[in-house]
Amino acid sequence: MPAPLPIVIPAAPGSLWLEDCVRSARDDGAGPIYVVSEEPGPAGTEHVPIHHSFGFAVRANRGLEWAAKHGPRALLLNDDTALEPGTLGVLAAALDDHPIVGAVVLDWEGGGIQQAGLDLGASGRVRAIQTEPSAAITAVPAVGGAAVAFDLAAWQAVGRFDERFQFYMEDVDLCRRAGGAVVARDARVRHRGGGTRSHRSPDAAFHLGRSHTLLARKMGGGPRLITTAAYGAAWTARSVGVVGLVPFVRGTIAGLFA
Repeated sequence: MPAPLPIVIPAAPGSLWLEDCVRSARDDGAGPIYVVSEEPGPAGTEHVPIHHSFGFAVRANRGLEWAAKHGPRALLLNDDTALEPGTLGVLAAALDDHPIVGAVVLDWEGGGIQQAGLDLGASGRVRAIQTEPSAAITAVPAVGGAAVAFDLAAWQAVGRFDERFQFYMEDVDLCRRAGGAVVARDARVRHRGGGTRSHRSPDAAFHLGRSHTLLARKMGGGPRLITTAAYGAAWTARSVGVVGLVPFVRGTIAGLFA
């Protein structure tokens, strides 16, 4: 039987859902739980201190570095998630053969699939795969950072998360550099969404523009930059409203120089 899987949780200050997240991990037999935050996490977790200005990529790297001092693998988990029973065992077993393993991420209410991996279109669009995996282990171009388990030697070998990303797309970039990932169909995680950062705010629009542009540059730039900007602007107008377009443009410009 695989050893209990350690958990790394990059937590937002004053997280409303961290207690629930930690409880679900403990109920599923987690190993040590490392909370990366400005303030200590729930009793019995290990605090990895970090400054409030750092984004997700830095927080994830610091937590995984901490975990790597104590073992060869870990699960990176958003603070607004909850593990379904049996998930940690499935992920730990899958890590025996695959260095990056994502869970199927479910809507908090209703249980529909938020994503079972991410697809990188030739045009530059990143799209969530929202169909049920057909096999126990399915290869995908990328998995989201809400719930992804790592062989930590492999995570270090590909260069860790690129800390130029602040929020969004750092997971896609890392998987791209690693040559892809797999999704374990029987590993299930419910996700509230927006626990670390609201996805429908002007601030989110800025980071969306910045991170998508940085990713497009790393993937060759050119026409990809144009289509990435078009998709991002359309999403911002639809999801955030006109108020988000100026921050989105500012973020897009920032991504050109990140």
